[in-house]
Amino acid sequence: MARKFDLESDVVRWLVTQIQDGLLLDEIDGRDSITALAAMGSQENFLPAFGIDHFSRRASADAAANVLEHLGSLEIISVDTSISLTTGEILRPDILCFNQETRALVVFEVKRATDTERQTVTELAGYEQELRNAAPFLGTYDVLFVVVAANWSPLLTHAVGNMNAWSGKQYLGLKIAPATSGFRLAVEIPEAWHLTGALCLPGEALLSIDLYLWPKDRETCRSDDQEGCGAATDLGGVDDASRYPPRIVLTAMEMIAREGDRTGAHGFMMLWRDAGAYGSGWWRLTLTTVDPYAMSAWATDNGLPQRSSEATRYFRSSVESGSAPRSLYGIARAAVTLLRESFETGFESDLMWAVKAHGLRQRAVPVRFDFWGSLGRYAREFVANPAARQNYMPFISASQLDWTDPVVGMTLVSNLTVGSPFPNGLIGCEEAFAVGRALGDLGIAAHSSTQSHQHAAVLEPMLEWSQLEAVRYGVEMLQMSNASIEVVKPMPTLSNRSEQRLERLQELVDWVALELIGSDHPAHQACFEIGFSNALLFDWIEDGAADPYAGPAATDAAKSARRVLEFALKQADGSQGQTFESAPFLDLVELVGLDDGEAKNCGESVGSLTAKLDDQRLLESFASVVLPGIDSIIPRVLHNVRAPFHTLVDWDYLKSGVRALFESGVQHPAVLFAQDGTIGTGKMSSPFNMGSPVEDPSVEVYVLDMSAASAIAIKMTWDKVEEFHAKRSAKS
Repeated sequence: MARKFDLESDVVRWLVTQIQDGLLLDEIDGRDSITALAAMGSQENFLPAFGIDHFSRRASADAAANVLEHLGSLEIISVDTSISLTTGEILRPDILCFNQETRALVVFEVKRATDTERQTVTELAGYEQELRNAAPFLGTYDVLFVVVAANWSPLLTHAVGNMNAWSGKQYLGLKIAPATSGFRLAVEIPEAWHLTGALCLPGEALLSIDLYLWPKDRETCRSDDQEGCGAATDLGGVDDASRYPPRIVLTAMEMIAREGDRTGAHGFMMLWRDAGAYGSGWWRLTLTTVDPYAMSAWATDNGLPQRSSEATRYFRSSVESGSAPRSLYGIARAAVTLLRESFETGFESDLMWAVKAHGLRQRAVPVRFDFWGSLGRYAREFVANPAARQNYMPFISASQLDWTDPVVGMTLVSNLTVGSPFPNGLIGCEEAFAVGRALGDLGIAAHSSTQSHQHAAVLEPMLEWSQLEAVRYGVEMLQMSNASIEVVKPMPTLSNRSEQRLERLQELVDWVALELIGSDHPAHQACFEIGFSNALLFDWIEDGAADPYAGPAATDAAKSARRVLEFALKQADGSQGQTFESAPFLDLVELVGLDDGEAKNCGESVGSLTAKLDDQRLLESFASVVLPGIDSIIPRVLHNVRAPFHTLVDWDYLKSGVRALFESGVQHPAVLFAQDGTIGTGKMSSPFNMGSPVEDPSVEVYVLDMSAASAIAIKMTWDKVEEFHAKRSAKS
């Protein structure tokens, strides 16, 4: 033990000398890369995404960059002496410093031996507590930590990563090694967990409850001196005052969001006005949280392969999902006490968010959103991001909106939960049909709302939800049109003014069909038209309505669906789906009722073969089976695109993703350059995975470029990948 202590004391003495001479920063390698990594989120051409796997790395990079900013001019307070305020206690940080300019304390802890690393975070937590005893109300950014270690074991790596990502602390990790004149330091960014491969939050991991607010005196709340309590004057609609939430409700939302941050929870809430027949005008709050055990189960079943443990097996087999945790009720406790001054309150409807949201379309008018935890951080970073404000959602800046506004909040929630409506910026028949349905729903609600005030009141929720969904699609379509060389006509904008709504919508529908999709893609145009013209029919099918297949509308829809199916099957011979026997293609063949021989020659007698599929089964399977099958036959709409703007890339993070894929058994891991400018990692599907396997993922990787009219896949060294990125990017 004495020898190990002497080694640590040598390092401490060397650090003291560097601090006193003002040379500490000069001895740290990797400072520039950390600064660049922390600055990536504020690039003008970089749109932040909610990457679950990237969350810890970003947090540690931000913490490291912050601590580095405080190391330039330090005054040493103590070296290996106790800072305890109580006689007999010994709390001895290796080095305690103060920065007079930033008024921050910096605690250095040195660990040269592996067997002492497990004590590090415990010791630093004790020092932090004693410093708060000496100087009450020190904030998280007022006490900074530097961990210097020769060996970064998994335990130390996970501990420091946890403190940065989940505990909100500010830890800088430094790896120390001998040098000719003393020592050399290098920044260490902890890799906190096994990569999941999740691009958004799975639906089963989002649990929600409703907090209902009934005015205590309903008659009084309708009077002029109590306007805004939330009760409607009649079923024909709500008065103007009742459309705005009472101040006490907004205060309660602030309390819930801040309590969510304080407790380390992760979630969001939506305030909505109940436009249903039995609660018209009253206020409701839907609180949603991320279920960590459902996330674990999802990662086990769908994420990258991982070694199972007693913990993961228990989470998967013994923790029941589907009910909101008590902590979700807990963060609302103080707010509920406040609300009871004016409302009768209660919790109800414990359901997954996706199920809840589907039902709310019939009765809820979204009014306000808020977020907490990692979702709150993402929402705030998104709204402040230059690319989001100036390009992706320019109306945020023009109208001075934030994450609380439904047009922003709902888009963020949808992208967090179901992902982008056009993955990788591509339009397949599935996506064309979906955007057609979204615009069709808006058309139905907008048209019906013009019939009478009663119709407008009943359809107000559907109109609001369909407008928000149309905006979400519109945001992505604008990005695709701006990037495309062929699309020259500007995208029409929607209007929320009743006298212009339908006219503007029709202009957008025409633009999507003729400009964004184009006449060179008749199958995609047909799928878009089927979705737009038959949105209500497919809503009925999805909702399980009684006999939605009766009547001429269903017959006409089936004829259109059959035509596009036959058009695709005529091109099935030699298609990618048939050649590689993809699951969507095989599912389509089974649905149509083709045997192996007929499937290989289905273009010869397609008219008679599709007759085996009756209209009802065709329509009920159209979205789930027919469209994916068609996409396995007919290529997606690929535009020639302009060179994307150059952005800084976290290459080390991409390398870790490729390494995780390779170690999970993927022989052709790739860096993916998508048509929408997204850069990520993944595994290549057929036919791109026919080349020689990657032998060493630290040296080489495949590049799959989908940013042009034809996708290409090439194996490269990592240096060549960086060169490829630089060449394909537009100059700033």
